[in-house]
Amino acid sequence: MTALLAACMPPPEVPKVVTPPTYDMEGDVDLYLSTNDPQVEQEALARLKKQETTHDAVKQYLKRIGRGSGGAAGLHTDREYSIGDQTYPYALYVPEMEAKRDYPMIVILHGMGGSGDRTVESWLPRLKDEGFIILCPSYPAGAWWSLRAEEMVMDLIQTVKRQYPVDHNRVFLAGLSNGAIGAYMTGMFYPDHFAGIVPIAGAITDRYLHFLVNLKNTPIYSIQGVHDPIFPIQYSRRIRKILNDLKYPLEYHEHREQGMAHGGHFLPDSEVPALVEWLKTTKRDPHPHILRMVREGNHLDNIHWAQVTRGVQMAALQLPGPEKETMNIRDGKITTLLAVHKEPNLFEIVAKNLLEHEVFLNADQVDFDKKFLVTFQELKEENGQFKTGPQRVSFHEKVEPDLEILLSGFKQRWDPEILYDARISINLEEKVQFASLP
Repeated sequence: MTALLAACMPPPEVPKVVTPPTYDMEGDVDLYLSTNDPQVEQEALARLKKQETTHDAVKQYLKRIGRGSGGAAGLHTDREYSIGDQTYPYALYVPEMEAKRDYPMIVILHGMGGSGDRTVESWLPRLKDEGFIILCPSYPAGAWWSLRAEEMVMDLIQTVKRQYPVDHNRVFLAGLSNGAIGAYMTGMFYPDHFAGIVPIAGAITDRYLHFLVNLKNTPIYSIQGVHDPIFPIQYSRRIRKILNDLKYPLEYHEHREQGMAHGGHFLPDSEVPALVEWLKTTKRDPHPHILRMVREGNHLDNIHWAQVTRGVQMAALQLPGPEKETMNIRDGKITTLLAVHKEPNLFEIVAKNLLEHEVFLNADQVDFDKKFLVTFQELKEENGQFKTGPQRVSFHEKVEPDLEILLSGFKQRWDPEILYDARISINLEEKVQFASLP
């Protein structure tokens, strides 16, 4: 009877196993990168850290999303780009794209009276067969030296990078006439964003020659007409001499051709083949070991792995443009910095008018299991000669990788080839940090 009752009873209920939801790391990274709300950023960051998300996992994801998946190929004119309360036209050419391939990009700035649409039409025959993405923004009067124009160009470049599979180590900045001024100016202030700078029939004024120092690791291909009546040849020859004296990478070409409208103020067809070959073979070094920079208050972004964050009575220089901008500080000073990554965990800094600076650390280039040593020497000018003070230790400690540095840096630049895991911030006014070399 007992056996019969047991057979009639329902089987015992098996307890359900509740599987915890899988953590969505990619969702929180995407949220951090897409939001403009600092609180949302911090909440996403806190969840990533709580889950003990590794830098390697985040880096692999950033490298994957850092290259756009692709958009419509072909020539796109009459496009518009909005930043702040302003809208600007631009033109874009995208070649037919192959899967798993990155494409070089050239950004070309027009001269006074030009436009992005007309510029892309003139450059398309030169580069169509070379697989280049061609980006040609427009700005009133071609006033590319203004801060508003500079901001628009840099922001538009990042937008295109997010949309298309751009080769981040092969992004070039070119310009003709006023556009050449813009290529120099934006290239000097953001040199690590570009594989090379191509100023054509244009130069810069004495006031900005100091900033050529920033181009140590950014090659220049300059084309200038001997008979140019708008930008006389001596201005480009002066730039050539400065860059040659600095032993910087420079391809300098003078031509004697004269056009119907503006004498030698144009790009001759005869100069194009050599320029295209240079564009095809030139690449950016994403991790140079020696950096030189001159900074002022309007441009304090890091250049590769070093950054000036505060200097002595810094100037804030700018040239006026067609839109309202901040005031100049003309009577201030500029800060000069030489940074050498001498050994994996050894950084040497020599600087003038420097109060605070930062050193950014990439796990592929350093050893986080050991202490980092940063030294500092003050650069002084005496009787027209530069001399360095004693070398002292400004930092000698271990540093832990920080996901916030990794994510915020990528969000700012959208560049999967330059990713930093941590940074060292040094205040040179805090004398207690200084000590003799160990």
